[in-house]
Amino acid sequence: MFRNKCFNVALCVLVIAIVTAACTPAPEPTKAPPPPAPTTAPAAAPTTAPAAVPTTAPVAAPTTAPAVPKPTEVAKPAAPDPYKGITAAQDAWAKAAQVGPYQPATLDWDAIEAAAKKEGKVVVYSASSRIADVKKSFEAKYPGITVEGYDIAAVDLLTKLQKEFRSNIHTADVAFVGDPATQLGEMFYPPNKILWTFVPDVLFPNVKTVDVINQGDRDPMLVHIIGGYTWLYNTEAFKEPPIKNIWDLTKPEWRGRVTFGDPQTTPNTLNCFTSLTNHPDEMAKAYEAAFGKPIVLEPGVPNAGYQWIKNLAKNDPVMTKSAGDAGNSVGAKGQKNPPVGFAPWSKIRDVLSGNLVFDLMWNMSPVIGCADLVTLSMVNQAPHPNAAKLMVRWYMGDDKGGLGRSPYNVPGDGNPRKDVAVPKGGKSVDEMQKLLWRNDPGYTYANAIKVRDFWIANLK
Repeated sequence: MFRNKCFNVALCVLVIAIVTAACTPAPEPTKAPPPPAPTTAPAAAPTTAPAAVPTTAPVAAPTTAPAVPKPTEVAKPAAPDPYKGITAAQDAWAKAAQVGPYQPATLDWDAIEAAAKKEGKVVVYSASSRIADVKKSFEAKYPGITVEGYDIAAVDLLTKLQKEFRSNIHTADVAFVGDPATQLGEMFYPPNKILWTFVPDVLFPNVKTVDVINQGDRDPMLVHIIGGYTWLYNTEAFKEPPIKNIWDLTKPEWRGRVTFGDPQTTPNTLNCFTSLTNHPDEMAKAYEAAFGKPIVLEPGVPNAGYQWIKNLAKNDPVMTKSAGDAGNSVGAKGQKNPPVGFAPWSKIRDVLSGNLVFDLMWNMSPVIGCADLVTLSMVNQAPHPNAAKLMVRWYMGDDKGGLGRSPYNVPGDGNPRKDVAVPKGGKSVDEMQKLLWRNDPGYTYANAIKVRDFWIANLK
């Protein structure tokens, strides 16, 4: 009976709907909605009067079909605002220090230097031992300003900054460190506003020159180095690169003879391994070239990049505390059966000085390594903001390169500045990026932990 009642009610509703539709005039065609308002200020309306409507009979419409309008493109989401949501204390500091939204277009460097000398020191957290060279040259240039430089491994440096931020401790003025994925994902935007971008005005374009540095390398973060992390071999033991294909590293003959910084503690290694998972087609093609058959993914393996990671983990790799240590292991002299390894391209400076013997796997397929970024930032509520500004400018170099940049103007450390000559034996950033896969910070941040856990799960 319940079903019969439901049927009667539905029939009544249907009859009413039909009658209503018959009595209601057909609506006019719906007009397309107006486009969304632009985020920038709209152009002013024209001041001239609109053209008069003609009084003559209108011209007949053309018989050809009107052009089909192009579909509306979906607007990309706006980048996060690095200042929206900062605390009152952070805003007051930024205003007093004239950074962030309060940075003027033109800076008074004489006034900044005078204020920096009153501050008396600048504290730098550096993920590079070359902070010792920077300290020496900076103090010679600016007597009266002491540099407290701390050489800290990248993962420890970022953890230290996060802990100090949560404890409301303000010690560091400048951070020189890689792993931009973690920085952008966890340290750059409120409420965790730990880092601030300060770009010296010498890097801005002017009427006489083009951009000294690409906008993408100064916004949202200031890039100091576009570094290469590459596969190396010992040139005493091998007359030519022993590895032709990245999958060769997973073969039995290289069991226990591949070394690199531990992905659990070395962000550069983890980020570069993550970038391999972002190129699954290239990795799959390289597998087929190495083994003569298409790749078949094992259960639970998302793509060819992950399969390479799993196969390498099963091949008894030798992991070191840092990527630099891996370079030392590969390039040490007098070895009869040295490993191959993954290390900073910039270690080539130790080859040029005669301390190590190695070269890059220049023709390894599908790629010889990855390009990772080292950035330079002011730290939240830095106690010596003027000295910090001087230090950032010193690090980036003057219009001729500058003594502060000199320790980093070496082969393998790509300089984003366009007005500084490439060092002897080095390659330009454009050349480097043809050889390397550049890490995507967004992809890396979203996937690096997954890659790390996958790596740990597959270690023997």
